[in-house]
Amino acid sequence: MAKFEYLARDKQGRGYRGVVEAEDANAASSKVRQQGFYLTNIKLQAKQRNVGRIRINEISVFTEQLSVMVGAGLPIIRCLRTIGQQSENKVLKKVLSELTKEIEGGNSFSSALLRYPKVFSNLYVSLVKAGETGGIIDKVLGKISEYLNKESKLRRDLIKAFSYPVIVAVVAAVVVTFLVVFIVPVFAKTYRTMGLTLPMPTQILIGLSILIRHYWWALLLTTVLIISGCKAAKKSDQGQLAIDKIKLKIPIFGELNQKVLVSRFVRTLGLLTASGINVVQALDVIRQASDSKIMTQSIDKINREVRKGAKIGDTLLKEELFPPMVVQMVAAGEESGQLSAMLNKTADFLERDADAMIGKLVVRLEPLLTFLLALAIGFIALAIYLPMFDLISNMVQK
Repeated sequence: MAKFEYLARDKQGRGYRGVVEAEDANAASSKVRQQGFYLTNIKLQAKQRNVGRIRINEISVFTEQLSVMVGAGLPIIRCLRTIGQQSENKVLKKVLSELTKEIEGGNSFSSALLRYPKVFSNLYVSLVKAGETGGIIDKVLGKISEYLNKESKLRRDLIKAFSYPVIVAVVAAVVVTFLVVFIVPVFAKTYRTMGLTLPMPTQILIGLSILIRHYWWALLLTTVLIISGCKAAKKSDQGQLAIDKIKLKIPIFGELNQKVLVSRFVRTLGLLTASGINVVQALDVIRQASDSKIMTQSIDKINREVRKGAKIGDTLLKEELFPPMVVQMVAAGEESGQLSAMLNKTADFLERDADAMIGKLVVRLEPLLTFLLALAIGFIALAIYLPMFDLISNMVQK
């Protein structure tokens, strides 16, 4: 499958630009026309350059520096050279050098960015293209930098929320495995020598020890198969959709995942519309940038309705993914003619709500996970010493 860049117009004459995957140009053209567009130009996407990944905060700093320098009236080629010379990141330095050569060769800044999809997302490129078209590239770059800063903060908060339970779970697994593999067999051998009748908890613990020590390869193989199955499922639309649904239904974390998903959609839509991109094209960009099948399905439904003339607030109302508050805020923004501003306010509210939820999660999970770890170790200790208590009790009675 190859990627093709296309230019098209809808029935109202509005222009669109995007990327579509297909086996050849004819198949790509058919896909574009099936979306209700009139194709004006289509070509094979320029060869992409493979470079290492660059952290989002570094892209944010670069974008902010570029915004300030372009806003001061400096040519973009000079800006890229200056930032590249000062950068300590070798990958970024290389990318900026190659971008400079692309622009010197006659390509636009947005066209040059297309060759580095692992560094500059489709959202980033679309916004830069809008800035170039409207002659407000410096302002758009400033908005992109602000967006990336908020996205970086959101990622840090999510890592903070999910890292603690993962660390505790790993520690618990290591401690329990050590006790079961190395400590329990010693006591089990002693009890067999003494000919003691073992209580049920002790029998369960010894059985678990035998299972782990003698059939560890089966457990390891099962784990590998589960992980491989999940990775394979993610490659199919149905599998990815099922995984995304599970993420939204996980106790405690499901609501947080939904807020983050909706917040990103609202923030991105506000950024795109504020940069002069119409709603339909903005939805196309968000769809290509989204890694959630549930969100892309909702966007497809919303896009079809909006193209028919429906208001975006009315279309959101039909999608369960979006909370009533978001629907009301978007509808109010449309009615007042301030959709972009209302979208940004809504995203700010959702992100504050997510931050508060993350704080509550950490506070609640800490004692809960500590209790579960203590419960597991307590069960092991009880199962180990129960036979000894029975032995002592029998000796006292005699």
